[in-house]
Amino acid sequence: MLRLLAVALLARSLAAAGTTVLFDPSTPETGPFPTDFLTLPDPLQKSGLRIDIPVPDCASQYTACQEAGLADQLDGFSIRARVRVRFSADVNTATLPGGVFLVALDNLTTDEPGIYKPGDRIPIDQPVYDPSTHTLYAKPNNVLDQHRRYALVVTDAVKDTSGAAVASDAAYLACLQAATPYCASLARAVSGIAVAPQKIVAASVFTTMSATTWLEHARLILDYVPPAPLLAQPQSTFVISNLASLVLHEQVGTNPPAFVDLSLPVTSPIVTGLDRLVIGSYISPSFLEQDQTIRPAPTLPQLAVPTSANQVYFNALLPSTPKPAAGYPVVIFGHGLGDSRFGGPTAVAPTLARAGFATIAINAVGHGFGPLSTVTFVDKSGNSTTLYAGGRGVDLNGDGIIDPDEGCTVFTPVAFGTRDCFRQTVVDLMQLARLIRQGLDLDGDGIPDLDPAHIYYAGDSLGSIYGAMLMAVEPTVRAAALNVGGATTVDIARWSPAYRSLATETLQVRVPPLLNQGNTYNEDYVLPGQPVKVTTVPGAIAIQNVFEMLEWLGIQGDPIAFAPHLKPSPLAGAPARPVLIQFARGDQSVPNPANSLLVEAAGLQANTWMYQHDLARAQDPNLPVNPHPFLVFFVELGGSGIQLPDAAGLAISLDAQQQIAGFLSADGASIPDPNALVRLVLGIRVFEIPPVLPLDLGF
Repeated sequence: MLRLLAVALLARSLAAAGTTVLFDPSTPETGPFPTDFLTLPDPLQKSGLRIDIPVPDCASQYTACQEAGLADQLDGFSIRARVRVRFSADVNTATLPGGVFLVALDNLTTDEPGIYKPGDRIPIDQPVYDPSTHTLYAKPNNVLDQHRRYALVVTDAVKDTSGAAVASDAAYLACLQAATPYCASLARAVSGIAVAPQKIVAASVFTTMSATTWLEHARLILDYVPPAPLLAQPQSTFVISNLASLVLHEQVGTNPPAFVDLSLPVTSPIVTGLDRLVIGSYISPSFLEQDQTIRPAPTLPQLAVPTSANQVYFNALLPSTPKPAAGYPVVIFGHGLGDSRFGGPTAVAPTLARAGFATIAINAVGHGFGPLSTVTFVDKSGNSTTLYAGGRGVDLNGDGIIDPDEGCTVFTPVAFGTRDCFRQTVVDLMQLARLIRQGLDLDGDGIPDLDPAHIYYAGDSLGSIYGAMLMAVEPTVRAAALNVGGATTVDIARWSPAYRSLATETLQVRVPPLLNQGNTYNEDYVLPGQPVKVTTVPGAIAIQNVFEMLEWLGIQGDPIAFAPHLKPSPLAGAPARPVLIQFARGDQSVPNPANSLLVEAAGLQANTWMYQHDLARAQDPNLPVNPHPFLVFFVELGGSGIQLPDAAGLAISLDAQQQIAGFLSADGASIPDPNALVRLVLGIRVFEIPPVLPLDLGF
């Protein structure tokens, strides 16, 4: 006791002459944070612990109270944890990136290799400094391994405004000498970290959560749920060349039901190569509750087989080429946000068909409009057939309107975002892959029509995002092409003009609301790769912290958690397989920093191609401003029909599609150069492997 008192008195005398790094692990606002001090032992968790952060007053901070309660059920901190380091006075912000970093410690499981090994140093990125509280906030410069321990380290390379090195808080020095479990763990970690000639003046130890476990466990459930495929009645097969029209009758309202009609261009030359469209359904286990969320579960026990199931409808588009003996190789195609299985999959299927592939697609959770939606086929003889369209949209907010993606993004009582929409959709896709492996007979002759040994995946936008999750956990998909995906979903919402309204709504529906500029907000955040941002905007830090909490709560259904398992750190039983990534420069829906973060986390820089929309628009100003849908003909809705682009837009789309078809035809062994048609139309190359991944927005 006398020794600890002496250490504390010495530290206080040193601190009196300069700036210290404050140390109070019981308080996230002081930190350093995150810290395992704010955890409890839990034998039901893979990490052996459970979060125990303070819960705000539920009467005055209802939403924050709910969020903290949910975080307290997790088995670790985010794999994109935002760190906090607080000082006793202002510091020289230029010295923060060199003096604050993370160090990888031991991995608590042997489930996967991991990106890091013990002792690896991880720099900080996206640093924000709040001068009102002398606090640094920052992210790791890449995703962290799941269920691994890390040290957050502050050294005396951080200087105060006079140029003097920051010093240790007395409480930190006392903790290093204490025998409590956390302090002993901290002391062991610090003693093993070499920083000479600098000196460690503050630190914390924290454990990351098991982010992929739920979906791994959900895959094991599928063996107990027979897919029970059914073909649509009274007719399931439609010959494309015999169709005069195809009209979607989309339920967009309730009480009373309201509908809009959308005609698809089934007579266009772009469908050349397709022979038949077959509509059917199968059974998939449903983990969703009434509010479209998935109940939290500890990460060690296996999941129980759910008592409810979905009847999931599919479209299978078959090529005009003769069927191989084993059936057509098949591409499962994931559509984008607000789209359906009749949209993007149909746009890309003809190119895949000309390469010999069948395409099969489902509606993601919350897509395809309401459950009363239908689809009507009229053949060239005038015969009409109307089928149930399998819409999965839900009027969650009770306003009587069913938006194109309503039921996927959840805002209340906590903004879960797309977490559970993605997880359930991936479950449905894994069940679809299982159905194909078991043998899917599409024409009723008793012979499977799809090759169970040659299953591939392609997706655009939303389909690329949940497709990354699928590839990490489903080993039977041989290769995949992911177009305009990104991570994290919170970052996409905060940076994208297309989705800023979702971020605004998230802050507006909180109790109490958190908008800091009237009916909008300014979080005064910083892009990756930038110097320290000193914020002086009132309320900005609170908004940033909310977004970080939502990212933590949603990480189990975010592609960033699964990206490392595509190549550098495969999960057990799911070896790395070839993946092609495509994105567009200046994408306004999934901005380039989000594209680049996903690529870096997946270690797929060499397999990534960027469409240079700025170069293309310089040649053809008629191209749309936003390049996001370049894979699917830059499609825009025009009244009740589809508007296609000009010759340059068609060439760009077909080149991107052909690159995917060539990549999958080669079983992922090679990636074709896609600059073919576009060189004839525009006279330039617009696709390249970017020498440096862009971290700016580009628009």
